[in-house]
Amino acid sequence: MGDWVSVEMKNNITITVVFLRFVIIYTVGALFWLFAAVMIYFVLDAAGEVLPANHMEAQLNASADEIQSVSKVTDEQIPAGCMYGVYERTGEWLYGTFSSEESGQAWASYEENDIYAQGKGYYRFFVRDAGEICIVKYKIETRFRNEYLNKLLPRPDLLMVVSFAAMFLLHTVLVSRYFGKYMRARLRILLEVAEKIRNQDLEFAEEHSGLREVNEILSSLYQMKKALKESLYRQWDVEKSRDEQIAALAHDIKTPLTVIRGNAELLEEGELAEDEQEYNRDILSSAAVMENYLQSLNELLMADRERASGEEGDAGENDIRRDNAGEDDDREKDIRRDDDRENEIAGIAADMVSCMEFADKLIEQARLLSSARQCPAVFQRNDLYGKIQCNETQILRAWSNILGNAMDYGPENGRIQISLKMRKDEGKEYLAAAAADEGPGFSRQDLMHATEQFYQGDRSRNSKTHYGIGLHTAEKFVKRQGGKLVIENGEAMGARVTMLLEVRS
Repeated sequence: MGDWVSVEMKNNITITVVFLRFVIIYTVGALFWLFAAVMIYFVLDAAGEVLPANHMEAQLNASADEIQSVSKVTDEQIPAGCMYGVYERTGEWLYGTFSSEESGQAWASYEENDIYAQGKGYYRFFVRDAGEICIVKYKIETRFRNEYLNKLLPRPDLLMVVSFAAMFLLHTVLVSRYFGKYMRARLRILLEVAEKIRNQDLEFAEEHSGLREVNEILSSLYQMKKALKESLYRQWDVEKSRDEQIAALAHDIKTPLTVIRGNAELLEEGELAEDEQEYNRDILSSAAVMENYLQSLNELLMADRERASGEEGDAGENDIRRDNAGEDDDREKDIRRDDDRENEIAGIAADMVSCMEFADKLIEQARLLSSARQCPAVFQRNDLYGKIQCNETQILRAWSNILGNAMDYGPENGRIQISLKMRKDEGKEYLAAAAADEGPGFSRQDLMHATEQFYQGDRSRNSKTHYGIGLHTAEKFVKRQGGKLVIENGEAMGARVTMLLEVRS
């Protein structure tokens, strides 16, 4: 059947026109099958293969004299398809083809002179010469001349109706299928365009459907695509400008911070009074904290770039930028230079270090931050063994974030519990470095989202300001080294964050 709508359709054809064509084809097809069924019936009738509806009555009329005069009524006198019964004038049953139930009904109809057989045919009454009563039941219906066909098939008129119904149903299914196929082919482009726009895959050629209404929707989608493309360009420019400003600010802060730290280290080498030494240590500790904040800021920038390249780039950013090749090259070069600087800052190399040696560094960092923040720390260190392979810079920064989180969320004049020990988890052995505060602990919401970027937790735990990047950055660094970050509440009170680093040997 193919596309039942003309292939040479105009681009602006409406759905109304398509539907009218469908209705016309559907109606013409239905009339065709009706005509075919009627013609087949009339052909069979003309050939004498179908007996008329009154053929039983006509045969009874022809056999009436014989039925009345024959000594005994047999099936030869009764037309095919009829049933009969012979009775005494008193109503006593003699013989025939009636069932016991039908014989009683037939005699009752005879007594009442009722020729209607309760909607199942008609009765014909014969008074025989022998003084008997013969009752014949016949029907007004068409029949095949061939008795085998009568047994195998419904009567001809019913067969015609059934055949037409079957062909009409088949016609409906076929036409509906091809109509659906036609509409799907015209709507497919609409679905494809919508899916591409949803995925921000905006570099595709504009196509058109054969339906006016669909083309109108496509026109709106193409306008949406253009607006989205322009919006994404503006968004990328704003993000790039923001990153540049943040990076410049971080550089401007880092420069005087380096001067301060350098001068403090020079002073440390000289002879200072006891109180001056304490002040100088505070300066160095504060400088270390500020450097950690700068590193967290750099990690935030890196996370933004990773998200931009992973989501926006995959969704069509690179394809869109091909429209501006020169600008794209400059941007890519800038990104590569920025990535190189971040890698240099973060330190990529993973070193093998003993657990004892690395634990000393973790304890030293905790003491410096504890002194600078005036937050007492209690240390617990068990026997340690083996080695870990990690990037020390990243792990120390993660540890600094964990300690800062514990100090910030602990109560005033509260302590933090620092523990370093070996721990087995899921068949592996880890160096477990934990920091626990004496505060109210993590809420259920905190336990689910504490490591998400920009999640700030329950502000009611303290009055300090947080930016939601500390534990997020810590977890990212620890996972880079094949470790885990465990966030939980203590047995009594307080929150505990444990850094698990896998022991390699």
